[in-house]
Amino acid sequence: MKFTKSYIATLLGLAIAATGYAQQDLIQQVPEQASFVVVINNQAIIKHSSSEKINEVLEKLGAFDDIGNQELQILNINDLDLSYDRSAYIYKTDTDSSYYTGILLPLKAGHQIGTNLFSKFSPLPASQGYERRVSTDGKTQVAWNDHSVLILTGDARRYYFDNDSVAQRYGIESPHYDEPAALLDYQYEAVPDSASVAYMEDVADTAGAAYVIADSVSFDIPPPAIPESEVYTDYPVYDAYSDSTYLKEIARNAKNDSLRNLAFASWLAHDFDSYLHPVQNATSHKFLNKFDKKNILVHFWAKNLMSLYSQSIPYYVPYMRYGLANQMEKLAYAYQDIVLDLVQEKHTLKLHASVGLDKEMERMVKPIYKNKMNRKFARYIPENHIGYMSLNFNSEAYLKNFPLMMEQLYGSTMYFSFGEVAEIVTTALEIALDEKAISKVMGGDHLLFINEMKKVQKEYIDYQYDEHTFEYKEIKKTKDDYIPTFLWMFTSEDQRIYKKILKLGESKEKVTQTNGIYRITDNPSDEVIYTLFKDNIIFVSNDEEQLSAIQTNRFRTARDKQIRKQIFSNTMTAVTHLAEIPETINRLGIPVIKTWDKTVKNLSNYGDVTITAQGYKKGRITGEMAVNFPKNEANALQYLLQEVLNNIAK
Repeated sequence: MKFTKSYIATLLGLAIAATGYAQQDLIQQVPEQASFVVVINNQAIIKHSSSEKINEVLEKLGAFDDIGNQELQILNINDLDLSYDRSAYIYKTDTDSSYYTGILLPLKAGHQIGTNLFSKFSPLPASQGYERRVSTDGKTQVAWNDHSVLILTGDARRYYFDNDSVAQRYGIESPHYDEPAALLDYQYEAVPDSASVAYMEDVADTAGAAYVIADSVSFDIPPPAIPESEVYTDYPVYDAYSDSTYLKEIARNAKNDSLRNLAFASWLAHDFDSYLHPVQNATSHKFLNKFDKKNILVHFWAKNLMSLYSQSIPYYVPYMRYGLANQMEKLAYAYQDIVLDLVQEKHTLKLHASVGLDKEMERMVKPIYKNKMNRKFARYIPENHIGYMSLNFNSEAYLKNFPLMMEQLYGSTMYFSFGEVAEIVTTALEIALDEKAISKVMGGDHLLFINEMKKVQKEYIDYQYDEHTFEYKEIKKTKDDYIPTFLWMFTSEDQRIYKKILKLGESKEKVTQTNGIYRITDNPSDEVIYTLFKDNIIFVSNDEEQLSAIQTNRFRTARDKQIRKQIFSNTMTAVTHLAEIPETINRLGIPVIKTWDKTVKNLSNYGDVTITAQGYKKGRITGEMAVNFPKNEANALQYLLQEVLNNIAK
């Protein structure tokens, strides 16, 4: 048979397309309605860490002990059925009646995952080219083909069954305390057997096609019948002398739990096929699949704050859930999708975060971040310090928008509105000053340095025993001590109110002034605070010499360009020099427990911990936390793995 070039090209194209579809990113199987998704970037993790070290950590942790069987022993990650050339996904979907957690894992060629991991699961009919199995209790289903496996599990929401009509529909019994106590004849054995699983499949097969995945309630399943041999292992059997009312309650709870579990198992059986190939997948979410594939190890995306809040309040306090729902919905509306990234950059690990804003919140927030840090601050960066913090916002815009933000987020709650209270406070300030005047009093840019330790002499009271009078006499003594010094500066174009307050302090003999430096103290034994006014900047410190150096232009400025870059390019910066911590703890005399002694001393090898917020940019607020690890290993991730090994070995 003679093939034309076009026919061969067509066959080759189809083969490539088929291969591409088989090896496509598993995000195609993440449903669009997922409330959050975790992407585990296997390629980047393997790239930035050695498989030998990962194996060593997992082996020491005993991760391989319970995997495998007599025919196949798992000794390292290469013996697993997983493929590390594609990302793995963990996601969650929520309804008012239940939640599902899905795990999508890429599989290597020739895998035997059915034998190696799911041999104890019961087989189900194949579907869409996938082999399927179900756990004994029916609450976990798995399906796999040559390239990937889906594990879908979850649970029913207990508070969903608190509704009387729902409870009646599923046979849930409510307590009846007015009835005479009697011991119900329920047997305490095990979880639903294969007959129950078969029942679930029958229910799934006969369910209506109008069922909507996003809401399990629409699938109206009649209450399942519980066989007499039904097992309840969650509640212990109590002796014959136990109170009969209590035993009745135990039996009722056991029965209700079984009904809830069976209901969820039937929902899962019905929904599972729809999760194998969702009609709409999560690729529609812009920031879910948009990240640096080379350096981001783990990528987390959440639809909004509401999706995280939905699981934050336990089922047993539904009144809190309903009471806060209105405020949380407004908060979720104002702050939209959330993105977190764990980033590997040489010897630094970063946690980068961003959150989207709705149009109304964006309109209010945007002008708050429009403020320029005072460039004169760069002259007063100390050469030696333990850490520093900067903050920069437009105080005028903040005062204007604060009441609106509070009203939008909280609205009317209980007997008053948070927005109304905020408006009252703001109006009270406006009586004395308008927003522009307030912004001149305190501009919104602040810079604080925690400096090196300073030796000071402190007075203390000791007691001396007199053998003749048999009394103790107080004796004043002094001792050398160390205290951390600080330097705080902020812009103030109108300093009159501060100077009037200090003048009042002078009249009360709490404040004194020498060469333009104010000395503030309440009692002679208290720590002294000093204040200086210069160049539209107010300086506050507990180190008089530092302010004197600023006043007489003798201040020695650090030349570190990185500090300047962080201060002037971020809305907020907080930096701690970890290498300074051991000496600081030692000088302050802070006791360290023995188990932490080595860890604290090891901090001297670290770099900085840095927290920054970049403020508003393109409809989002962004920030990150970074840790500079020691350079003993090839990169930060490898150092972290080695530290895990060192701690396991102890």
